[in-house]
Amino acid sequence: MSVVCLHFSGDPAIGDGVTRHFFATIMSKLQAGFEMKFVPGGTLLFEGEQDHLIPSTSQLLLESDFFVVAGRMIGHSFLHDGPCLGGLSPAILHVLFEATIAIKDCVDLDIRETIKLLEGTAELSSEEKNLINELALSWDLPLVTCDNRRWLFDKLISMLTSRQVKQLRRGLKETLIWPLLTERKDTIPLLFPRASDLQCTPRVSDLMLLTQILPPNSQELDIGHDLDVTVVESNLPSSSTCFHQLKLPGHYKEYCTFERDILALFGH
Repeated sequence: MSVVCLHFSGDPAIGDGVTRHFFATIMSKLQAGFEMKFVPGGTLLFEGEQDHLIPSTSQLLLESDFFVVAGRMIGHSFLHDGPCLGGLSPAILHVLFEATIAIKDCVDLDIRETIKLLEGTAELSSEEKNLINELALSWDLPLVTCDNRRWLFDKLISMLTSRQVKQLRRGLKETLIWPLLTERKDTIPLLFPRASDLQCTPRVSDLMLLTQILPPNSQELDIGHDLDVTVVESNLPSSSTCFHQLKLPGHYKEYCTFERDILALFGH
């Protein structure tokens, strides 16, 4: 796979805000899907319901090592304080860190029902055997027999996402954060949070914007970085690219007036 090269042009951009914007962009693509010429309408790397997302079973994505790329994106975004990938199925996270996946985590209902036919010991009808064998052959597995029934059940479940998970794990290892994740299990929810934990209300959004720009009664940002502030003659506050420098009018007397103008700039 060729190395991806990026060329930025236009308005010069510097500062941590540029890094945040870059990783926010690529992680939004990872979460919402990529636009691809060879896949009409774009494609999702992770499918299913929120907090139960599993990797796509697309052979095109697998053969292109897209999940290796996804692992790199997730790891680098985490290292640079960018957004994380939320909503993955807990089962996928267990598999990623050397556990197993369950039949209920299969997003394709037709495949799920076919695999479920192998559960138990009831005799299979000819139609049921045909469904199972068709699926097994498509994944280069042997036909079902009385002796391999349980083995085939376990194998089909593991085949659902095993290659995707291996690629994802490989991508994470290439960013060198794998030892941290395996030795400090408490970091896993930080890298792969639940989608419900990422919900942002309008009130929280307002507070985040104000904290990023100028916290009340504080000369430093909470994130530990200094903020360059210049007093200018203008009606409203402004900034250079991504808050590298904040330009404040000198006419403010009360914080509530400053807050109102800041919120107005963001359309609130």
